[in-house]
Amino acid sequence: MSRLLPKDVDFIEKILKELPSNIFFKDTDCRYVFCTHYWRHLKIEDDVNWSIRGKTDLEVRKDVENARYAYEQDRRILETGKGCSYISEITQDGISEYLEIIKRPVRDDSGDIIGIVGIINDVTARIKMEKELEEYAKTDMLTGLYNRRYMNSWALNELKDEMFPMCIISADCDGLKRINDSYGHIVGDELIRLTTSMFRICVPEDATMFRIGGDEFIIALPRTDSITGHRIIEKMHEASKLLSLKGEPLSVSIGMSVMNSREESFSTAIEQADRQMYDDKAERKANRNN
Repeated sequence: MSRLLPKDVDFIEKILKELPSNIFFKDTDCRYVFCTHYWRHLKIEDDVNWSIRGKTDLEVRKDVENARYAYEQDRRILETGKGCSYISEITQDGISEYLEIIKRPVRDDSGDIIGIVGIINDVTARIKMEKELEEYAKTDMLTGLYNRRYMNSWALNELKDEMFPMCIISADCDGLKRINDSYGHIVGDELIRLTTSMFRICVPEDATMFRIGGDEFIIALPRTDSITGHRIIEKMHEASKLLSLKGEPLSVSIGMSVMNSREESFSTAIEQADRQMYDDKAERKANRNN
């Protein structure tokens, strides 16, 4: 294969421009020989004759981190002779977009690498759909909290040393069955949503909340010791007194435990919090009957 002449480059670029994907070719200095489409993430100058030709990603891309990564991948292809593919997330003007980049080395008849050919596809719609489906799979639709399935994954993969001590709160709505029997499940669902709203008011922003059953909740409070945890629970009880449904004040039974490190069992911490919660529920029931 002989070296590409300028007229050959112009002809190839003209043909490939008719395709919707962005197709490019770079030389062995990682500089663009041609690029069929310019996208809005480039630092394009006002000069009408401005061209991407002869420039590297470091020179033309607004996103410095992605530009550096693209350049590093180009260098690796030239050194190893192996292609690559990856997806870049680019956030600009508050809008996130996703570009799939596929690159392969180009060799001449002697087997020497003479450049890199690549294709860029806008996969924003696909990635956003995948993220929505992923979020749907781990979210409780009634409350917007995480579900039990995700809680198990979270406990295995998301706990970090800096999160401890971590307070684990177990909470349960009082009287949900009675509400359902008296007013129907639509009102019962409203009780669960009202309880969720109370939690959101009372817990810090970095709390992670799960609805693990009909009226059962688990709340993880990172960097929270026993004293602070009890203060938050007291805040929940005080807030509950200000909320009501069908003329009845909101009542939630709550228990707590504290994990001091990742070495401790998350499931054991939940069991300990559950025992306290059931004790609280029994005491509340006894007080109501007196």
